[in-house]
Amino acid sequence: MKILESLHDRLPETGKLQRIVIVSPETGARYLSAVLVRIPAGHEFPLHTHPLSEDCFFALSGSGEAIEPGASISISAPSCVWIPVGHPHGLRAGPAGMLELGVQAPPDPTAVACDPHAAAATPPGLLTQALSASPGSTGPSAEWIPLFPRRPGLRYLDPCYATLSTSGRLVAEAGEGELLVIAAQGAVNLTSAGDRRLSALGALLLNPGAAVTLHAVEGPALLIGISARAPSSKPPPATEPNGQPGSPGSGRAAERRR
Repeated sequence: MKILESLHDRLPETGKLQRIVIVSPETGARYLSAVLVRIPAGHEFPLHTHPLSEDCFFALSGSGEAIEPGASISISAPSCVWIPVGHPHGLRAGPAGMLELGVQAPPDPTAVACDPHAAAATPPGLLTQALSASPGSTGPSAEWIPLFPRRPGLRYLDPCYATLSTSGRLVAEAGEGELLVIAAQGAVNLTSAGDRRLSALGALLLNPGAAVTLHAVEGPALLIGISARAPSSKPPPATEPNGQPGSPGSGRAAERRR
């Protein structure tokens, strides 16, 4: 288990592009990598591809546009964008900038520049989905909500999220893969790990077979969970980070394709 209680101090507002690695193979992760990027207003990452990895990124604050050949999709926090393996994509921050969490499975540091004209015939592939920052229930137990349960293609990673009211609880279980949990807002205690706390922008990486109970102490607490598995394993049905089948019938977030 790897715990980063808060990353706020490592990514201050400076008006410049900043990037920190949360987890990677160099820090002990097996199946995924994750970075946190503070993007200044108007900054653009042009079209590029990651030939080996399935990707997703989360807008944690601010707004902007996710870009693919011939199209752009407006996004605002909190939201998620899913990118198929090798699909051309880019990102443009809006007037307030953006705080972005990017995740890859398997890790692929290669970014191949993409000629927009050559990629013009590429069919749409990006999916976007908003995250609700309001708890769906005031009860003591919350559930993970799967993102993009109907997406096509390879499934090296499964992103989910949950929103907890104060005193709400949530079980995070890695199952056979790894599970990365990010506290996007609020704060939670890890009640089965010595009451360690994840404040906003805190991160937790669970190894295969590990589990922890999260208890919200500052609500609403918006938690992001990304489970990842070995590339050679057969992709299972859509799952939540506790290893249980995900239900697309939550009605709390709308999946969108352009």
